[in-house]
Amino acid sequence: MILSILIIGVFGDCDPNYAAQQFKLKTIQEPIPAYQEDPYYSEEQEYLQDVEQALSDRHTVCAIKFDDLKQNYTIQTFADQEDAINSGFTITHQGKCGACSTLQDLSVYLTTDLTRPVRKCGLAHPFNKKKLAKCIQSLGFTDTCTQIWVFNTLFTKKKCFRPCIISFLTNEDFVKPNGDLNNCLQCDEDTSGPIFKYESGRTRRNSGIHSEIDRPNDQIYNMTHCYY
Repeated sequence: MILSILIIGVFGDCDPNYAAQQFKLKTIQEPIPAYQEDPYYSEEQEYLQDVEQALSDRHTVCAIKFDDLKQNYTIQTFADQEDAINSGFTITHQGKCGACSTLQDLSVYLTTDLTRPVRKCGLAHPFNKKKLAKCIQSLGFTDTCTQIWVFNTLFTKKKCFRPCIISFLTNEDFVKPNGDLNNCLQCDEDTSGPIFKYESGRTRRNSGIHSEIDRPNDQIYNMTHCYY
């Protein structure tokens, strides 16, 4: 209920649940290719520089274009909003397109606050990658989006296990009284966040979607999703 109120506050007259239902009916013409390796373990300096550069770019957008029947769509990265709009595309999130930029994945982001469900999957299947993937995909993600969520979850477990298990066992709030993220979420943000944002393309924040984790408004991209 809280998530619904937050989302409605952002989307106004556009019902996110109805939008999500419509987006699930759409088909991407060229599915996002599957990963052949885990990007978290890339040591290529050029790749790491690309990640840093992309995350500092506030102009690039990912946009979609429907066919005449508004059933199938293509997806493309543009240098800025104007370029996308002049090309007849509709912006679907800030930043480059990635593993989670499809409308099917957007439907999940619109209706599910993912922090707790993904953490639950990670705690239930800490040593079984296949079961972890099945659990995360059951939330409704596409295959490739599921992959990057799995990679992210496993890397966070490796790098942030201690603060995150303490956070879980103590039922710690996501945000501290002073407004900072709790130690688990901050560790995830610092260690896993950059590559996840780069690879996933879509995040809740760059899609204009609020969540249980209270973020400053200037971190939430200003947009709606009424283009179904």
